[in-house]
Amino acid sequence: MHALSLAASLLPLLGLASAIVTPTSPDASTVVKQGDQITALWTADPTGTWKDVEIQLMTGDNLNMIALETLATGIDGTTTTSFSAAAPAVSPNAAIYFLQFTNGGDMTNVTWTTRFTIAGADGSTTQPTNSTVYSGTTVAWGTGVLLDSNSTAAVSGVTSASASASAAASTGVTIYTSPSSTAAAAVVSGSASVSASVSASASKTSASAATSSKSSAGRVAVSGLGALLAGVLGVAML
Repeated sequence: MHALSLAASLLPLLGLASAIVTPTSPDASTVVKQGDQITALWTADPTGTWKDVEIQLMTGDNLNMIALETLATGIDGTTTTSFSAAAPAVSPNAAIYFLQFTNGGDMTNVTWTTRFTIAGADGSTTQPTNSTVYSGTTVAWGTGVLLDSNSTAAVSGVTSASASASAAASTGVTIYTSPSSTAAAAVVSGSASVSASVSASASKTSASAATSSKSSAGRVAVSGLGALLAGVLGVAML
């Protein structure tokens, strides 16, 4: 009856699920810190059918359940009545997570635990962000996500755009460079740009000096010729 009431709470519009293994834990009072063990307990299947139990960590509302992680597969639910797995890092840390049990992934006969809390490593928790009334019962819920350490590591690295584009075009592999090597490349590139600018400025200065010299020489020659003509012709040159 406990499993049937849980199923009714989770899927009121679909009717009562035919639960063969009957989950008993975790329950609404369960709080598991990130990294600690989630212990799933259930009564064995007396019919000898559930020999390939799959347990998934779920989140979301009753009508839009989201599988976050598969915790176990291949459990003989006719003889085994417990399983433990480490609680992953999730967000938010609230009572919005539950376990789903199937026999070999058969979604025509599913059962669930009630929602429980996965807390932060320091024990911190927050309240569920949503609530919905199902058949006169208010159910608090929310949608959690896994905090993937690999994604965090990728963010901490620096991607070389040009290298990534080149690598993706040839091999489909994204190349990551360390921040120090990227900074060094930027410094080298910046130094090269400065050197090029200085060289260009020097060339322009040299060219300007040469032009100025030629212009001055021309003015001196003209002035000398003008003075000679003025002396010969007796005309003042302005």
